[in-house]
Amino acid sequence: MVIATATLGHAFAEGYQVNNMSAKQTGMGHVGTAMKLNSESVFFNPAATSFQSSQFDISAGFTGIFSNVRYRSLPTLANGYTEGPIEKSDNKLSTPLHLYINYKPIDRLSIGVGFFTPYGSSMNWGNDWSGAHLVQQINLKAYTVQPTVSFKICDRLSIGAGLMITWGDFDLSRSMLPIATGNQTIAGGMQLAATQLQGQIAQLQQLPQTPETAAKIAMLQGYADQAGAGAAYFASHFENQAIVSAKLQGNANVAIGVNAGILWDITDEWSVGMTWRSRMNMKVGKGHAALNYASPEAQQYLLLLNNLMKMTGKPEVIPGLDRGTFNAELPLPTVVTWGVSFRPTPKWELAVDLQWNGWSAYKALNVEFNETELGIAPIYSVKNYSNTLAFRFGGQYRATDWLTARMGMYVDESPVDSNYLNPETPSMTKVSYTAGLSFRPAKFMSIDLAYCYVSSADPERSGSYPLYQYGNPTQLTEVFSGNYKLHANVFSIGVGFSF
Repeated sequence: MVIATATLGHAFAEGYQVNNMSAKQTGMGHVGTAMKLNSESVFFNPAATSFQSSQFDISAGFTGIFSNVRYRSLPTLANGYTEGPIEKSDNKLSTPLHLYINYKPIDRLSIGVGFFTPYGSSMNWGNDWSGAHLVQQINLKAYTVQPTVSFKICDRLSIGAGLMITWGDFDLSRSMLPIATGNQTIAGGMQLAATQLQGQIAQLQQLPQTPETAAKIAMLQGYADQAGAGAAYFASHFENQAIVSAKLQGNANVAIGVNAGILWDITDEWSVGMTWRSRMNMKVGKGHAALNYASPEAQQYLLLLNNLMKMTGKPEVIPGLDRGTFNAELPLPTVVTWGVSFRPTPKWELAVDLQWNGWSAYKALNVEFNETELGIAPIYSVKNYSNTLAFRFGGQYRATDWLTARMGMYVDESPVDSNYLNPETPSMTKVSYTAGLSFRPAKFMSIDLAYCYVSSADPERSGSYPLYQYGNPTQLTEVFSGNYKLHANVFSIGVGFSF
């Protein structure tokens, strides 16, 4: 039986990575590796913070991500070669945050700290959509604090590094039965149990009658009557509804990584830079699960069915995930970025970034229960992500001392093969177009605004995801296929101070 796993869904960038770390740079297509961004370089390239012109620089802001995903089942022989109805996610607003502070005590040295949300997502398909047995709702938040040091080796060359201290939490809900067939599956299981019980009763009735035999017959008859009533109940209720859902929640332990970079300011016009962010593993040591039933009657009958299965030595129909705690591990991949910045005039700056993401680290997500005595089988979820590239281009024009305009675009490859396309992560190669403005109401202050529109490189993407039998990761039970389409509107606002 397919049940919920502690997987983490997609965010604004591909995989579950978030790139909205600055309102200014959102307006420029998220470039910044080879740019001198003062305190914001704590994230984009720690080496560049030592090029800060002021002694103190502070930048803060947040982003609002409004995403929408559409799903439609593919024509098959089973559905008469007709497409299914369009089903849409109802995602809540995602709000990545950032705060950077950088201090330059001497000309060649800077010390800074950043707080930002590098990973996160929010996806809500609803309780009763056709893929609810894969995911109903998911929310992920990851937070990083990064103390940073940068040093100028000479006037035009600097290095820098920061310690990424990352933690987070998530919750995921998933139906434990397919929506389309769940009620009939349970009705059939209860009817089969009732039939088997009647067979046992018939055998007992052939034996000499004793008080013990009569008591056992009465007990089995009671179970049989309840199983029959349960079969009738499920046969007439919960058509295309979730009967029981699992909600998994967990807090990840603190993970430690490194963000290191180098910046070479070749001439007054050209700069090149490179950054490396190390892989981290987010580990949930003691997550908790809850089972939510559609009605008290459904809970009563399902618990009865579980007990009847135990009596015959068979596994539970609905595993008791809520009786124990689980552990899981999720990789946050290695990221390497190369950047070039060109300043043809004092008013213009153009930049290009090429980013490599080591998503191949994410091959599977396995959830294991800590209390082995409960006999709850591990849950296996195949991911098979691949390494990707993201190309970013942006430009800014300082029109006046108080106004700067920006534009940009980027292309971000999908790490997910079409044979593993999952509504938890309906991943597509994304194309985004960005624009932004900065206003300076005072010499020491900047107000930054940006807008970003994200869509898939193709109008839509078709794919499938293999589902395996619970407790038997080699037994394929279903291939969930469909056509996905998505877009997102992103708004960023920030404020900066230099003094």
